Amino acid sequence: MAIKNLSSTVKNTLILLCFVIAAFLVYYLYNIIAPFLVALIIAYILNPVVRFLTNKKFSRNWAVTMVFIFFISIIILVVVPIIYSMITQATDMGAKLKNLDTTRLNNQYVEVLTKTKNKFKEWFPEYKDNAADILQNTKLQEYLTEAVVVVKDNLITLSGKVFGFLGNTFTGVFNLFFIPILVFYILLDMDDIYDGFKKLIPPGYQDKTLSILNKIDTQLSAMLRGQCIENSIFAILMTLGFALSGLKACLFLGPLSGIANFIPYLGGFFSAILAFFAAITQATESGAGLWIGLIMTISIAQFIDVWYLQPYVVGENAGLRPLTIMLALTIAGSLAGIVGMLLAVPVTVIMKVLGIELYHALYDQEPLKNEQSK
Repeated sequence: MAIKNLSSTVKNTLILLCFVIAAFLVYYLYNIIAPFLVALIIAYILNPVVRFLTNKKFSRNWAVTMVFIFFISIIILVVVPIIYSMITQATDMGAKLKNLDTTRLNNQYVEVLTKTKNKFKEWFPEYKDNAADILQNTKLQEYLTEAVVVVKDNLITLSGKVFGFLGNTFTGVFNLFFIPILVFYILLDMDDIYDGFKKLIPPGYQDKTLSILNKIDTQLSAMLRGQCIENSIFAILMTLGFALSGLKACLFLGPLSGIANFIPYLGGFFSAILAFFAAITQATESGAGLWIGLIMTISIAQFIDVWYLQPYVVGENAGLRPLTIMLALTIAGSLAGIVGMLLAVPVTVIMKVLGIELYHALYDQEPLKNEQSK
């Protein structure tokens, strides 16, 4: 019996089965196809610019070429120097952290405490040193140094896992420099890829499915653009603040803060921990001004991010409340770790659109009628 003579139910089941198999292949072959997935995400973010140019009467080839040249120029002139600086400062900071043990921390603690008290006496001559001062408590000093070493060791372990994940993503079988080439060809064929995907949708479900996909595309692309803008501003604020504070690892921690902020509301917390350890490695070289500068930088940048950038730049584009985002991060983090937290917001946006459509289909037929009449 020919396949075309099968019933619609059997055909739809076969198509659904193909999607399920494709999803399993993506999961199990992730290390191999990771560069393609990264290139697909980049092409998806750049595609609205290509559409804008094609609407201005440029051909698809010319539009893609112009966007690709601009994309490569940004990588060469901006991204590569930043990555080089980040790697250099990260290597230096990692070497200092590995050599940081309880003995060194105790010595630094005593030295910094002595300098601080001497400076305090200069500012307030009437101040008298108190032998019972809580900061001079030996037990407290031991607890603090041991806690710092434990957190430091866990931080190094976590950083190794994160950079190992990034290494698998961007190296694997394909070299990192192969991703821009993939972006170029995906952008060229984006419309054909979309048309090919539409043919896989059963005719009876095509109109409604494409309508839902267009709504998902609108919110998802707006959310991704909002995140890129928000994280760029956050990274610039943190880099400038760290530099003005005198932190040597500012070109590493500043951009890293923006990258970490792709996990909403956690970028500032993660940056604060790393900045704390970076400041410890140069505690004997810098005075109290470094710590004051770091506290002001993180406080101001976090205030701007939490009260303005997150709700108005990302939240409105994603159409999600802060409480919803935090709940999604908690669930995704417990299920899939860092990868889950990175995907939490996009997946929640998709689930929100699907949930609204399901609600209308079950309880509110009027919006469907209005949509069909358009």
